[in-house]
Amino acid sequence: MLHSPLKTALAYECFQDQASSTLALPSDHKLKTKGTGKQRVQEQVMMTVKRQKQKSSVSSSVGHSNRGSMYDGLADGYGYGTSRGSYYAKTQTGNSNWGYPPPRGTLRKAHGGGRAEHKATLNRQSIYSSCSTQQGTSRTSKKVPARALSCPSSNKPDVVYAQPVMSCKQDGVYGQAQSSSKICGDEIDAGTMTIQKAIQLLCSSDDKYQAMGAYYLQHTCFQDESAKQEVYRLGGIAKLVELLRSQNQNVQRAAAGALRNLVFKNPTNKIETRRQNGIRECVSLLRRTGNTEIQKQLTGLLWNLSSTDELKEELIQEALPVLTDCVIIPFSGWSDGSCNRTREIIDPEVFFNATGCLRNLSSADMGRQTMRNYPGLIDAVMTYTQNCVASSRPDDKSVENCICILHNLSYRLDAEVPNKYTQLNHMARSVYMDKTLTGCFNSRSGKMENDEYGVPLPEEDFKPKGPSWLYHSDAIRTYLSLMDQSKKDATLEACAGALQNLTASRGLMSNAMSQMIGLKEKGLPRIARLLQSNSSEVVRSGASLLSNMSRHPVLHKTMAHQVLPDVSRLLSFQSGNTSSYGEIMTSACYTLRNLIMSNPHLGKSYLSSNLLNNVVSLCRNGSCPKAAEAARLLLTDLWSNRELQNVLKQQGFDKNMMGSLAGTTFRTLSSRF
Repeated sequence: MLHSPLKTALAYECFQDQASSTLALPSDHKLKTKGTGKQRVQEQVMMTVKRQKQKSSVSSSVGHSNRGSMYDGLADGYGYGTSRGSYYAKTQTGNSNWGYPPPRGTLRKAHGGGRAEHKATLNRQSIYSSCSTQQGTSRTSKKVPARALSCPSSNKPDVVYAQPVMSCKQDGVYGQAQSSSKICGDEIDAGTMTIQKAIQLLCSSDDKYQAMGAYYLQHTCFQDESAKQEVYRLGGIAKLVELLRSQNQNVQRAAAGALRNLVFKNPTNKIETRRQNGIRECVSLLRRTGNTEIQKQLTGLLWNLSSTDELKEELIQEALPVLTDCVIIPFSGWSDGSCNRTREIIDPEVFFNATGCLRNLSSADMGRQTMRNYPGLIDAVMTYTQNCVASSRPDDKSVENCICILHNLSYRLDAEVPNKYTQLNHMARSVYMDKTLTGCFNSRSGKMENDEYGVPLPEEDFKPKGPSWLYHSDAIRTYLSLMDQSKKDATLEACAGALQNLTASRGLMSNAMSQMIGLKEKGLPRIARLLQSNSSEVVRSGASLLSNMSRHPVLHKTMAHQVLPDVSRLLSFQSGNTSSYGEIMTSACYTLRNLIMSNPHLGKSYLSSNLLNNVVSLCRNGSCPKAAEAARLLLTDLWSNRELQNVLKQQGFDKNMMGSLAGTTFRTLSSRF
C-alpha cells in the first residue's frame, strides 16, 4: 500500500505517543498518476533529436552541448505532493510525540520525478523527500521525461515526527532521457537493429560502435518498458557500467543515458546496477567530467537510483560528497570564506537533479544525520533558497527540492542533534523536580509544562552554520516568506512541514520555535491561509503545525484572535472526500480545544451548529478513529466548562446525548461532579 509522500502527525498533550512531525519521501504513486512516461519526457526527446540533427554523424568525441536546453522546459513538470516533502516530504498522522509529515519526500515534484520528490513530507514533523520530490499537488504534467526523486515526500509506517515526505519510491521528474534513433543511421540499419545486436556493439573496440549500441538501448528503453528486462537478461547493464570508464565523452554520455533509462521505475535494474559497481563508477565519472550533458545524465541516474531504499546507504557514502562538493556548493554560491573556491559553471538542470537525489536520501534514517553533518551542505541549500526568495524566484524548480531537504533534515531534530536547547531541557527538568519535591500537596498535575520551565531561552548564533541553520530565525523567516510568495503546493507543504518538525517536540525547542513563528515573526496569518488551500496536503500540513503550536499557553491569546476563525471554519465545512480528511479533522479538533478552553468567552461565538454537527459526525465516524477520539475529547472538555455547556444545551445537547457521543471519556468526567 502506497502512502502519500509526506507524513504528518499531531502533537497533543493527551496523547503521549502521538506523532507531530513530518518527513518528505519519494513516492511512485504520484508519478503513476502524472501521465505516461512518454508524455513526461517528450520535451527532452525533442531537445535530444534537435541536437542530433545538428550533427552530420556520430562523432567519436563530443563537446559541451547547449546547457539550458533541458532546463528551460522543466519548470512545472513536477506534480508531487508534499513530503511529508515530505519527506518535503510525505504525510500521515501517527501517534508519537513528533507528529508531522515527512517522511514523504522529497521530494515534491520531481519527485515525479516527484517529490520525493516530495513527499516524504512527518507529532508532526515532516521530512521531505523528494523529497524525492513529490509533487503533492497534482500539476499538469509537462511532456518531459521523469527523474528520480523528496519532497517531499513514503511507504514507511508513521513516525514520531511527521515527508517527504520522503520511504516512498520515486524516480526523478525527468527520469528518462531519450536519444534519437538516427544515431544508428550511418553504418548500421536501424530497422534491423535489435537489443542483442546493440549489446554486442557495446563490446566493440571502436568508440563509435560502442556509442551506437548504447544510444540504441537508451532510445529503446525509453519507448518500451519490456526492453529493460531484455537488457538485464542479456547482461547489458554490466557492459554499460564498464563503458562509464571509457575515455570517449560520447560513449560516456550514451552509457550514462542508457543506464538512466534502464533503472527508471525498475528496482531490479537498480539493484543490478549497484551489483555491477555502477554507483561507484557513476560517482567517479561525475567527479572527473566537466561535460554538462554527461553531468545531466549522471545526476539523473543517481536521482533515479536514490528512490530505492536498499541503495540509499551506499549512495550516501559514495554520492553525497561528490554531489555536495561538485554541484550543490558551487552552484549555490555559498562559501565558508576559508578558501578561494573556483566558481564552476554548473547547469541548472544538474543542480536540480542533484537536489532531487539528496531530497530522496534525506528521507532515510541513516542519511539524515550524515547529511546534517556534511560540511557546507545545509549552508549551501539554505543560501540558494534565500537567494531565490530575495530575487523573487520562489517557484524556481530547485527551490522545492531544497525546502524538502531542509524539511527532512528538521525531522526529529530536537532528539537527534545536540543543540542549545538540549542542556536547557535538563536544567528545566531539574528545576521542576526541585519544585515538585518541596510541594507535597501540589494541586497541579505531575506533568512539566513547557511554558513554566523558568529557564531563559538561549541567544541565537549571529552566523549560523550547519545544523544550527535548521532552527535559526533566518530559516523560519525564509519558510514564512515562501508561504507568502510561492504558488506551488509542494513548496507550501514542505515549508509548513519544516516548521511542524521544529514545533513537534515537548521540550524548550518547540516552545521557542512556536513563539518565534507566532509572535516574533508574526507568521500565524500566513499559516492560517494554508487552511484555505485547494490542496488537502497543504491544509493538512498547516493544520498540523497549528495543532503543535496550540499546546503552548503563551500563544493562546494571539492564536485565538488570528487563527480560530479559520480553524472553526475548517471544522464547520470540511467534507470527508480526501485522503487527508482524518488528519485534518484531528488537528483541527485539538487546536480548537486548546484555544477555546483558554478563552471560553471568546471561543463560544465560534460554536456554530454546523461546527457542532460536524464534530458529532466525527464522533460517530468509524473510518477515522483518531479524529473520532479528538472530537470526543473536544466535546467532553466543552461540556466541562459551565459557560460552554450552556451553549451546547442551547444547541440541543444534554447529558444523555453527551454520554452516548463521548462514551468512556465523558463518563469519567461526569464522575468528578
